[in-house]
Parts: sequence; structure tokens; C-alpha cells
Amino acid sequence: MRMVLRWWLMGLLVVLLAACTPTPAAPAPAKIHYGETMCADCGMIINEPKFAGSIAVEESPGRYQSLPFDDIGDMLAYLRKHAEIIPAGVWVHDYTSEEWIDATTAYYVESEQIKTPMGHGLAAFATQAAAETFAAEVDGKVLDWDHIRIEHAMAEHHH
Repeated sequence: MRMVLRWWLMGLLVVLLAACTPTPAAPAPAKIHYGETMCADCGMIINEPKFAGSIAVEESPGRYQSLPFDDIGDMLAYLRKHAEIIPAGVWVHDYTSEEWIDATTAYYVESEQIKTPMGHGLAAFATQAAAETFAAEVDGKVLDWDHIRIEHAMAEHHH
């Protein structure tokens, strides 16, 4: 009897451990280890949180892969190169707080004066007011998610 009970407990333990596996049921930004994690687009080590971005891709129902990027521009380039990817979530860091924010609702400042890891010159902000203040300081322009993608696509064609 004890043997059966032990096996039953082992089985229960296996089920409980399986339930605790860290596969996020919801898309989440990549866990970036600064100075270690590599950019999914260019392969460079990611060092600066304020310019990092991430997209989550559904690999199978309820399983997501999160890709890290060292520069918002690299993330945009990656999305363009992989048009088949429908991101389950896209995030950027707020330039000021360095917190993850939803890339689709963020405001972007584009300026030659912003020195980003791959030279795309893009910084993201959670609020339009913060973006406008920063844009005035760096002689930049404020763009929303749709416009940043169009602008970036156009800029790539000119290079």
C-alpha cells in the first residue's frame, strides 16, 4: 500500500512541477541580461536598456518565444525582414524610466543626435509630452508606432 501511495505522490509531484514550468501563457518581453544577451537582429551584446526592444512570437498555442533587440531600429528592421511574423506583443523601454512599455502605444523621437547602439537614432517614451520635450532638446521629431515603421522603412530604402 505504501508503495502505491509513494507512486501516487511522485505522480502528483510531477504534475505539480509541470504546472510550474516557466512557459508564459501570455506574451512577455524577453528577459535581457545586459552585457550578455545578444540582439536577435544584429547579434551584438545588449548593453543599454533605454534602447532595447523585444517582440513575442507565438510558437504554438500558449507558447511564446521572446526576441531581444539592442536598438529599436533593429527591431523594426527584423519585423520588416520577417513579414510572416505576427507579433503577439512588441515592447520598448521608456527612455527616461527604462521600464518596458507597449511599443504600439509609445511615442518615438527620431534624431541624429540620439546615439543608439546601431545608429538608428530612436528613443521611445510612454507619453507624448515626454517625447515632445526630448524632441525639442535633440532637434528631433515625434512619431507614433505606425509612423515610425513607415519612416524607418523609407530610411532603409535610402541607405
